Amino acid sequence: MTTTIQESASSRTHWQLAGIRHHVFLKVFSVLRHNLLGPISVSRMNHSIMRRNLEKDVLDKGKTLERLNKIDLQLEEAVLGIRALSIWDESSDNEALPEDIVASGLKLMSGFLTLRNISVERLPEDTGVDYALVRESPFLYAWLGLLCYIEDHAQQPIDLHIHFQDPRRLEIVITHPLYDVNAQRPVDAPNAIIDRAALQLLADDADVVFDMGAQSIKMSWLTKKA
Repeated sequence: MTTTIQESASSRTHWQLAGIRHHVFLKVFSVLRHNLLGPISVSRMNHSIMRRNLEKDVLDKGKTLERLNKIDLQLEEAVLGIRALSIWDESSDNEALPEDIVASGLKLMSGFLTLRNISVERLPEDTGVDYALVRESPFLYAWLGLLCYIEDHAQQPIDLHIHFQDPRRLEIVITHPLYDVNAQRPVDAPNAIIDRAALQLLADDADVVFDMGAQSIKMSWLTKKA
């Protein structure tokens, strides 16, 4: 009987986690799509220009080779972007450095944070620090989940100052800039899903611990070197 209850609870947690991951992915999907289509669009534009020049018999060898090189670079960028989609597979064994994942997550969320009057500052890390690899997919989901949580619950403009305190911990210091007290405050997202419970599920899956405070948030994690 006890085993059945445990299995039921484990299954429920699994599906809850899958739903939260799905929400996080959908949050940044438009950015991913734009990043993938951008290089292809540029390649098509260069292809169209060369086609028109060919039809008019005004091809310039130097400019044509330059455009072909641009197409090669854009297609290579698109291929790398497609391969990088494996990061969203929770069963992936890919590993990456925490600071690289943090940077990627900030790029994906930058537009959303800006719309909520949330500015981000990456403070310089100490030189010579040996950062260990972490599981890329769950760490990214946990990091994006934290950023979504901050976005959903920001009641006024805030500044986020992000600093790696050591190879296994970063801190986000939250400050409130001077602003017009009569300015309209951001409205809470009506369908906010990333609450403390959802954030905890993402943290447990990534072996991450969030220490939530009013003025700062600490994020620490386990590594193979821990």
